[in-house]
Amino acid sequence: MINNNDLLLFAKASLNTFTFSHLNICKEKAIFFLKDEISANINELNLPKVKDKRHEYFKIDGSCSNDYTEKILSLGTGKKVIYGIRHFGGNRDFPFVHFQPNFSLSSKEEVVYVYQKVKAEFEMFCPLYVNFWSNIQLEGTSLGCVYMVSTSKNMQELPPWNKEKQISFEDICDHSYYDWYKKGYDAFHCDFPKLKDRVTVNDLDTMRTSLDQGLLKFVIYKGERIGLIAAEKSSFLDHPGIYFNEIYIEKKLKGQGLAKAIQRKFVTLFTKNSFIWGTIDAQNLPSYKTALTNARTPIRYECFVKIN
Repeated sequence: MINNNDLLLFAKASLNTFTFSHLNICKEKAIFFLKDEISANINELNLPKVKDKRHEYFKIDGSCSNDYTEKILSLGTGKKVIYGIRHFGGNRDFPFVHFQPNFSLSSKEEVVYVYQKVKAEFEMFCPLYVNFWSNIQLEGTSLGCVYMVSTSKNMQELPPWNKEKQISFEDICDHSYYDWYKKGYDAFHCDFPKLKDRVTVNDLDTMRTSLDQGLLKFVIYKGERIGLIAAEKSSFLDHPGIYFNEIYIEKKLKGQGLAKAIQRKFVTLFTKNSFIWGTIDAQNLPSYKTALTNARTPIRYECFVKIN
C-alpha cells in the first residue's frame, strides 16, 4: 500500500514533529525507527481481522469494516496524508480523524482544508475533531497528549526532594494489587468525571509488562504503603528508554509533592543511561507539573482541530 520512498518521507515529517534542541538524538536511527513504526501501524490497522474487530466493537450505524481502513490522500506536489478514523480513549461518542502527513501542517485552516477532501468518507462517524502531531501547539487547536522527555542522568543530577529519604519501594510479585489500584481510579473518576476518558486506568496487560521487567513497585512512605509506580523498558526513537506508565498515590496523600520525589528516586535507583519519557494528557496538570519539575521537557504535542 505504501512504498519505501513514501515511508521515508512520512518518517522524516514525523521526526519534525519532535523538538530535540536539548537531547542527543541520532536522527538517522530515529528516522528508520519511525519508518518501521509507521509501516507496522498502517499494516496492522488494515488487517481484515482488526477492521472487523473495530467495527464490531464500536457498532456505528451505517458503517462497515472497510470504513476503518487507513488510506493515503495525495494533495499534489508530493504532499500526502495517511488518514483514518479513531475514537478517543475507545469512546464511541468521541470520534475523530487522525492525520499523518509527509509535510508539516502549519495552521488550523490547512488542517480543515485537507479534511474537506475526505469529509464524505466519515459522515457515518460524525467526527468531532481532526488530530495530528506537531512540535508546537498550533493556534486554534486544543491539546491531547504531550511527550515529556528527559534523561536518567539529568534527573539523577537534580537535588533530592525533601521527602525522598522517607520513600522506599517494595517489589510487586503478582497481580493481587490490581483491584486496589483500579478502585483508586474509580474514586478519582467519580470526583473528576470529565477526566474519565483522558486520565485512564492502565489495563492489566500494560501493568504486566512493568511487572515482568521488575519495574512495578509499591511506594512506601513513612513505613506505609501509599501507592505504586510502573515503568517499562521502551525504546525512545530507537534509543534506550524507560517509559512511565503510572505514578499512583492514594487520595489522602495527593497534593503533598510526593509524586516528583517518587519519580526522581525511582529513576535514581532503577535506571541508567536511558531516556526517561512518557505521554501526559495536557489536562492532567498534576502529572504535567511533576514531569516539568523533574527536568522532563515537552517536545511533541497532540493537536486537535474542532470540525463541528
